[in-house]
Amino acid sequence: MFRCYDLVDGRVQSCPEGQLGIIQVYSAPTEEEKRYLVDQCGIDEHTLLSALDEDEISRVEYEHNHIAVILKRPRNFQVDRTMAFKVSSIGAFLFKDRIIVLQAEPMPLFEHGRMPLRGNTIQGVLLRLLHHSTHHFLQHLRIIRNISDEIENKIEFAVTNKSLVNMFSLLKSLTYYESATSANQLLLIKLRNDANKIGFNEEELDFLDDITVENKQCDNLAGIYAGILTGMSDARVSVVSNNLAGIMKYLAIINIVFMPLTVITGLGGMSEFTMMTEGIWWPHAYSALVLVMVIIGYITYLLVKQIGMRDNGRRR
Repeated sequence: MFRCYDLVDGRVQSCPEGQLGIIQVYSAPTEEEKRYLVDQCGIDEHTLLSALDEDEISRVEYEHNHIAVILKRPRNFQVDRTMAFKVSSIGAFLFKDRIIVLQAEPMPLFEHGRMPLRGNTIQGVLLRLLHHSTHHFLQHLRIIRNISDEIENKIEFAVTNKSLVNMFSLLKSLTYYESATSANQLLLIKLRNDANKIGFNEEELDFLDDITVENKQCDNLAGIYAGILTGMSDARVSVVSNNLAGIMKYLAIINIVFMPLTVITGLGGMSEFTMMTEGIWWPHAYSALVLVMVIIGYITYLLVKQIGMRDNGRRR
């Protein structure tokens, strides 16, 4: 899918149909569009495919007629059972009169975060993409933190593996995010060192420095959240195991309490009991039987409880 944008008073706006702007975006390009970019625009085929590969690292390459920049950004999060946050790649190809952006799937490029009016050149559009990516990462990290807190509250009473699986999925996502923000940080440093070669002006250099600081904070947050989840994973597994052990303990007590009652009813049976109490009015006989069984069950419960208290006392 092809879309075209232009900069009007510092804002990114869609171009009228049939008009080409300085920002040309190809989302999930077709084979025909790929051939046009390679043959007509002079984009290296390997670099083009790298821009659509989610496993590609961030980097900058200099060609004879353009500058190719590959950066990392988060994919749109969808609430599902996996709780997975994924990362994708974006390719930005800077020509003298335009910038071509490649992405593997249609995603917003300029909406996240407060967009300053700085960056009204081809090089500035690249900075806007980096600014948008950084704020998108920050928003997802806030979501991950909230989900982590919610899972932690559920694990306190959980006896299944669902919450633990979600926690490990978040930890895996944070690992990808930390790797992506680290790669973007190296890219930002590279762009700062090659500022004259790329053509940044003084205002854009300040913008680049601000993005570098924000991305570094994002990288630190991803590392902190990943460390917290890693450190708490063993403790949370123990909590689930203890919850399950507590439930099994109560089930065992119930089983022990009813065990002698089951033996009595199994040995005697209702027909034998009726024969043995033939001379007694049956409501009185069965009422007495129920009362005796209740007393036996209560005494068994007290004995089991007393034994449990003794064991706890010895452990202390």
